[in-house]
Amino acid sequence: MTDSNRPKERRLHTRFDLDGVVDLGTGAEGGAVLRDISMSGLACLSPVAFDEMAILEINMKLPLEGDEDIEFKAGGAVVRCQAHGDGKFLVAVFFTHMDEGNRKALESFIEAKGGDPVA
Repeated sequence: MTDSNRPKERRLHTRFDLDGVVDLGTGAEGGAVLRDISMSGLACLSPVAFDEMAILEINMKLPLEGDEDIEFKAGGAVVRCQAHGDGKFLVAVFFTHMDEGNRKALESFIEAKGGDPVA
């Protein structure tokens, strides 16, 4: 039975835990600590706050076991930014664009992660 009072899950893609550093914007803000990623976006802890709907350049390395890290670049929009404590901000970014090579790199990473989705 479905609880009609429960909000509908809006995520279209499964999220996967990922430790690492992601540069948001020009990188002058300092690296953010990545928390999770999916085909549609990511969440990270940033040393600076961003306005909702701010457009960002996203640069990071995706770790693949046994292979070199894969460079990943995409554009994104901030969909949430909340104070998290210790002077950090939890930032959720929705990918707005990525080229075919970066889409394939992210797909390869997620396929390799396979069984570790975030609950």
